[in-house]
Amino acid sequence: MSSTSDNADIVPIKRLAYNPNTGKHELRAPVAKFIKGPIPLEWITRANALPGKAGAVGLALWFLVGVKSSRTIKLTGEVEQIAACDRKSKYTALAALETAGLITVKRRAGARAVATILAL
Repeated sequence: MSSTSDNADIVPIKRLAYNPNTGKHELRAPVAKFIKGPIPLEWITRANALPGKAGAVGLALWFLVGVKSSRTIKLTGEVEQIAACDRKSKYTALAALETAGLITVKRRAGARAVATILAL
């Protein structure tokens, strides 16, 4: 997947679902993505008060929490893509979120960092 925001080269995915009434696989309508909640309002308020892209990175982490069904997320380029930021901005935002006590980050040499969203 390209790192640019140009979606012209992305091929749409067609998904099929089995319909037991007809006994056939039928084209399924695409489902819009959403952030699964509940997300504590205090958490969002504190993240949005931080400088830079901290609020956007925080919401990207919450989105991935809903997708993965775990409060612990491996920090891949997907976070950057969802938060619409570059790698350096992501690291700055993660440091701000960690200093504010909203997340913890485990860093290991040669491996991707892992963030855990903390409950307030």
